[in-house]
Amino acid sequence: MKVLITGASGFLGGHLVDQALAAGDQVRVVLRPGSKLNCAPEQQQQVEIMRGDLTDPALAAVLTRGMDVVYHSAALLSDVGRYEIFHAANVLASQYLVDAAKANQVARFVFVSSPSIFTDHLDHLQMDESISYPKQYANYYAQTKALSEQYVLAANRPGFTTCSLRPRGIWGPRDVQGFLPKLSAAMANGKLKLLAPGKTVQVSICHVTNIAQACLAAARSARVAGHAYFITGAED
Repeated sequence: MKVLITGASGFLGGHLVDQALAAGDQVRVVLRPGSKLNCAPEQQQQVEIMRGDLTDPALAAVLTRGMDVVYHSAALLSDVGRYEIFHAANVLASQYLVDAAKANQVARFVFVSSPSIFTDHLDHLQMDESISYPKQYANYYAQTKALSEQYVLAANRPGFTTCSLRPRGIWGPRDVQGFLPKLSAAMANGKLKLLAPGKTVQVSICHVTNIAQACLAAARSARVAGHAYFITGAED
């Protein structure tokens, strides 16, 4: 298959490139000017690299032309910032890619969402897909990712299969900015905060290879059409 992968300069996107190449797919990626592809070094020559800004609808039309699958992993992830910036990077970019993919007759669109969209300052144990979107979002990242996910799922139709995957606590090799490196650094420096005083805390995590493989599986399944899925490891 011919696949487009966004976010390939990042942690998950780079591993998604690895898995797609291992599956025999022809891989196209889009990178911002100055950013680097984050897949295995020996595989970089096998990747078609295009550059530009995903908030450009004209670029989305070019990127999706001739593709069978779009894996949309790129996003602006931060706890702070102006809403307009998040809306452009997360919502508009997703809408442009979805619309261009439909126009170019791409068969599959796999959106990488986040469980963070359900953050409401409450404890959630064994959360499943029956949960509703919160009435108030924790931050602009969560709000705009939720809006993006809803747009992707609503675009599902015969001949254009869309789905959303919500990986929880991704970890693994080549991670330099995720929660686990930050947690490990805080522990090593003796600066780990007591995050939940008086509570026994359970968390779900997911190895990066597992979520990358889940993306490929979603692109090859007929049952995912219009659905969202939490992706975690087997144990809390």
